[in-house]
Amino acid sequence: MTEVVDFVAHHYPNPRPTAQLLEQFGLSGLARRQTGGLSGGEKRRLAVALALVGNPTLVLLDEPTTGLDVDGRLVLWEALRAYHATGGTIVLTSHYLEEVQALAERVIVIDHGHVLADDTLADVIGRVAVRRVALTLPDAADLAALRGLPGVVDVGAVGAGGTVGNRVELLTSDADALVRELIRADTAFSDLEVRSASLEEAFLALTRKEVAA
Repeated sequence: MTEVVDFVAHHYPNPRPTAQLLEQFGLSGLARRQTGGLSGGEKRRLAVALALVGNPTLVLLDEPTTGLDVDGRLVLWEALRAYHATGGTIVLTSHYLEEVQALAERVIVIDHGHVLADDTLADVIGRVAVRRVALTLPDAADLAALRGLPGVVDVGAVGAGGTVGNRVELLTSDADALVRELIRADTAFSDLEVRSASLEEAFLALTRKEVAA
């Protein structure tokens, strides 16, 4: 693998050191291996590393973490953040919205050739007027009853909230009203967490709005 990186690096006037690049992408232990013997995920990391070896000011990546396991994906994300921190610009296209949310500062949402949003990550997510409210109930939750609470648009069980209890996540348009109603109804709960919508929810809201229009 080292020979491949060196060969590509020699095409640029100011390449990154091979050893440093391999270390950053978690490939140091594979430096002496033939590229044909790499796994699909290792080849993917090597491909992105080669895209950065020449110290480009701009790099375009199309779904770079396809085929990677969780550890490989995190390694690649950290390497891309480090590249961006040095002043490099990344244009990333992906259907994997968790990845976009983890990496992007500016997001452009395109649906059927139409630009539906072009803004900062926070502002695109902020267009969705819903919040996620997660809490742990002492007993198995009646999900049907929870759907009847103020502003709730979706309910899901998300597994155990500790040694006992049931962790539930509610998507609501009015988190304050929902919490007030839970207290008013004397509902026993713990570990309350209120979060903004995800980028995936913002994307779905924007694209559904476009279809309705």
